[in-house]
Amino acid sequence: MASNNKTTEVTCAYFLQTKKRYCRMSVKTGRKFCGEHASLEAANQACPTSAATYARTPCPYDPNHSCFVSQLAKHMEKCNSKPQPLPEYIKENINVIDSNVEEIKVNLGTLSDEELLAIISRVSKIHSDFVGELPISVGRHPVLEPTLASLTESRGSWRHVFQSSSILHNLAQVGVLTSGKSRSTYVEFGSGRGQLSYAVGQAVDLDTDALLMIDKSSPRHKHDNRYKVDGESHASIHRVRADIADVDLGQVPLVRNDTRRLVGIGKHLCGAATDLALNCLYRANNPVGLVQGVCIALCCHHQCTWGHYVGKSFFQELGLSQTDFAIMRAMTSWAVCGSRRSKEHGGHQENEVALPGRYAAMGLDIERRENIGRQCKQIIDRGRVAFLSTWPLQAKLLYYVEPDISPENVLLLAHIS
Repeated sequence: MASNNKTTEVTCAYFLQTKKRYCRMSVKTGRKFCGEHASLEAANQACPTSAATYARTPCPYDPNHSCFVSQLAKHMEKCNSKPQPLPEYIKENINVIDSNVEEIKVNLGTLSDEELLAIISRVSKIHSDFVGELPISVGRHPVLEPTLASLTESRGSWRHVFQSSSILHNLAQVGVLTSGKSRSTYVEFGSGRGQLSYAVGQAVDLDTDALLMIDKSSPRHKHDNRYKVDGESHASIHRVRADIADVDLGQVPLVRNDTRRLVGIGKHLCGAATDLALNCLYRANNPVGLVQGVCIALCCHHQCTWGHYVGKSFFQELGLSQTDFAIMRAMTSWAVCGSRRSKEHGGHQENEVALPGRYAAMGLDIERRENIGRQCKQIIDRGRVAFLSTWPLQAKLLYYVEPDISPENVLLLAHIS
């Protein structure tokens, strides 16, 4: 390939089968292959280069790249893929209640009509006796009013901010969002970009309160970056990149070296992640009373697992088994699937033609199935309420937004009495 009028740049002679072209990397004078493919040159008998000098090997830390065999030890010292020593607060599966449980998966299509109707009848009775009609507590916190006013209501961003505003409203209602009146660390589980923590940060005094975000990913455009001054993070804002299952919250320096009370928060914390978060807080609640509140917007109950679930005792007291849990977990999808509304919120629509006429013959139209699905979700959540009540905290379930804002509109709220 011509690089200028007088010289020709020599490129690697290795043919990339997947791309159907030659490697375009440049090579040193007198060489045939680039550094990545130099091992092929060393194997070429016509090449005067010593095979020992230019032989390459995949990196032990990341086989997607290679290095010279002669420089392997040096490469391993500085490789960007080298595993970093784990901090003392990372302990594998410390928040998993029972990692040895073999999960039961249930396909509702394999149940007979009689079996399905029997469990539905049982679900309805349990819901009536132990859950009932949830209260509605939809509100807006004044700190987010300017943001809401700047957005268009029909857009998804407005709905997300409105949900955060209602979460803050409910935190304030139970006295765990009191700027300047008490020293608290707000721990957001599954924080993502940290939008909820950013909202909390605007409502509290970060000179006395602190924010801790836990998420196993590190997304771009994190909201906590808005608190940076001259590139430096705010002293009261910390982020832990780890799986919730592995975080020993009491050993995180921000918690271990401080006397602030803890408030666990989360927005749309999927399935088993909610149980991991609750158990994480439970283990950190030492001495009893350190955790002063919990506020988690619940979702994705079809992702719950028996091994992680914190409400086993509640289920067992009702005579419900792991199989009953698996059936109810499968039916939770009815609450947000198969309806026109779910399409607008990215739900996984149920294939209504999979079992032609079966549900209609059983008297299970879409509206009734949605109601049964909600009952199953709320019974699972009621087990979480029972778990929180043993801490002891006053816990309840409530609707924090209307279903047209989000079909996953139930909030788990708990506070010190």
